[in-house]
Amino acid sequence: MELINLKINQDVEIFSSFYEINQQQVPKVGSVSLEEFINLIKISDISYGIIKKGICLGFVICLRENTKYHSINYKFFQKRHKRFFYIDRIAVVNEYQSSGIGSTLYKKLLSFRDFFNIPICAEVNIDPPNELSINFHKKHGFSEIIESTIKEGYSVVYMEID
Repeated sequence: MELINLKINQDVEIFSSFYEINQQQVPKVGSVSLEEFINLIKISDISYGIIKKGICLGFVICLRENTKYHSINYKFFQKRHKRFFYIDRIAVVNEYQSSGIGSTLYKKLLSFRDFFNIPICAEVNIDPPNELSINFHKKHGFSEIIESTIKEGYSVVYMEID
């Protein structure tokens, strides 16, 4: 498996493959257009993907504080912290979930947290439920902060690791 930096690798075909993973994982992650997905990578501070034998298996996209991003969830952490990494989305193809790909991506993120000494923040759906992701985040040291109902049928739990 190869870990690639999506900020450096500006290959539209690669972006399209990771975008397909994103859309496969809706509603666990938010649905976006390909253009919005590419823009997220462009405004991100950390974006990595994992490829095995030319096949995209999973990715993570993170933003820092003071990014021009209009997500309600991002804004929650913007109010809470002066400095932080916000995990906007992480997704792994169905066939490779629970295979260590997400952990590999998070290991990389945790190295940034250790280097910069700032929290990593995320939200996870509780309606629709995403228990697998909540357990995954807890396994990696994240704590639940508070639950929030964004709109009917869409609630999240905010999580972070210092």
